[in-house]
Amino acid sequence: MTASPPTPGDDRGVAARRRQRTGRRVGGWVLVAVTVPVGAISAGTALLATAALTGHRLVAAAVAVAAAAAVGCLPARAGATRVADTPLRQRLTVIGAIGLSVLVTVVLGGGLIYDDAPRPTRPDPTGARFWDLPDGSRIAYWRTPPVGQPHPTPVVLVHGGPGAPDGSTGPIAAALAGSGFDVYRYHQFGSGLSSRPADIGEYTVHRHVSDIEAIRVALGAERLVLVGGSWGGQLIANYLAAHPDRVDRAVLSSPAPIWAPAYSDDTRLTRAGRDDQRAVIAEHPRFAVAHVLLNAVGPGTAHALLPDDPMDGVFEAVVAGFDMRPGCPAGGAGDHREHPAGLGFWANAMTVRDSRRTPDPRPALRETRTPVLILRGECDYQSWEVAREYRDVLPGAVLLPVDGAGHSIQTDRPDVHLAAVSAFLLDRPLPGQPHTSPEPPW
Repeated sequence: MTASPPTPGDDRGVAARRRQRTGRRVGGWVLVAVTVPVGAISAGTALLATAALTGHRLVAAAVAVAAAAAVGCLPARAGATRVADTPLRQRLTVIGAIGLSVLVTVVLGGGLIYDDAPRPTRPDPTGARFWDLPDGSRIAYWRTPPVGQPHPTPVVLVHGGPGAPDGSTGPIAAALAGSGFDVYRYHQFGSGLSSRPADIGEYTVHRHVSDIEAIRVALGAERLVLVGGSWGGQLIANYLAAHPDRVDRAVLSSPAPIWAPAYSDDTRLTRAGRDDQRAVIAEHPRFAVAHVLLNAVGPGTAHALLPDDPMDGVFEAVVAGFDMRPGCPAGGAGDHREHPAGLGFWANAMTVRDSRRTPDPRPALRETRTPVLILRGECDYQSWEVAREYRDVLPGAVLLPVDGAGHSIQTDRPDVHLAAVSAFLLDRPLPGQPHTSPEPPW
């Protein structure tokens, strides 16, 4: 008996079944492939949510891995039944898809929270004392007592950053103490040996101003002489606006903008300074990631995932890479770097963030009559207009240019810095002619 030849209808049926099987397998592999992005997205959501709830990054990491496996299992199982024809092969397909999803999650998430940052340098605690202030700040300080006849008003040295205590202010402290001033150097809240809060939302301009006022009360002084640089100048300006009758005199070296919202990075920095800082930050992506997280998911979650210790190390590496005098003809890049210790990343990030939201202090400053000396170096990375505005806003201010100096005048020209500060505080002639023109002298 001979078989009947296939009919055209049979051929069409076979082709349709083949297309159906092929479509089913393709759809199955799509579902298996979807396991990876679905698992990664679920893991990211779980990571942020758990960090926000628990404040613990390792717990958040464990929950993220579990979420990647649990959620990714759903498309993996649905896809495996379409691409594998035995239970064993289906299980192996599911395990492989989930394993790949977890691996991608670990690689991406580990790049964010893995603690591979350089260890931060701790400041020397020798001679440190502490103020326990009413607002909760525990502030480390060093005192250089006066020599001879004491001056009635103590000097408080206010460092920059925010969150970047000076490595040493020995020469200026010793010189002023030799002139009869009682000199105090302190580490601001959140940096150096001073306390750091669990809630980084406590880092505000108002808190730093409140600390200075509490220090004045702790010293039992009617007034203070304030000497600061960079962010320290901005902080002194805010303190002067809030307590105009509590400042006897002030010296501001390379001060940061009086009011941050008045400047963008393009107007705050010189071109050389802007190019240098962008290049350095590009070498430390976690620095930028932390700021993105801060703005995207909020301070608590960002701090939980990127806590103080590793971020302080990143911040230290960034600051150490900056050229403090870009464009100076006497020195190339790398010759004038900082060697910081005790930096506080979150004190910096949160205070800078808050400074963009604080009320404008300039109206109050225009009413003050406190004598203020502004020092501005020839090749500071901040624009000329930043320092000039202090002179224009403060009725009692004089602006003294310093040749051959960058942002850190006390480092580049210690002779001029020391002579200018001492002369101004002792009401003697300055070592140079104050600048009155709106244009820079260079």
